[in-house]
Amino acid sequence: WIDPDMRGILPLDGFRLPRKLRARIRRGDFEVRCNSAFQEVIRGCAENPQTFMPSPGRVTDYHAPGGLGVRVDSGLYAGYRIPSTYDSLIAKLIVHGQTRNECLMRLRRALEEFVIVGVDTSIPLHQRLIGAQDFINGDYDIHWLEKFVAGNA
Repeated sequence: WIDPDMRGILPLDGFRLPRKLRARIRRGDFEVRCNSAFQEVIRGCAENPQTFMPSPGRVTDYHAPGGLGVRVDSGLYAGYRIPSTYDSLIAKLIVHGQTRNECLMRLRRALEEFVIVGVDTSIPLHQRLIGAQDFINGDYDIHWLEKFVAGNA
């Protein structure tokens, strides 16, 4: 992470970079490039996709998606028991691409590949969301999800 005025240059692990390296970055010895312009993050939760009620239980099968521009952060595995007293977040799916359309195509494929059996998850909801024309067009606000789930979007 680099702040705009270059006072604090921190790698993602939170430790400061050495002074000489910070000076080289300030002088422009490095070219900083972003490899992707768009990113989507999906919170995979152990919840019923219609009622959002928690879904504790044993995961009987698990397969995380992969491939170019796809990452999953999760400690989940087949045989894991999700307790009833838990944060429902069980996986984070991160996809990135050069364009929003590329990002959404990767997200669609990754959600199709994602397998979590034994508990309800929010994956079917996310699959419906990314197929909604308002979402594809970027025409949504903070109230859109409520309307979408209620069938009014």
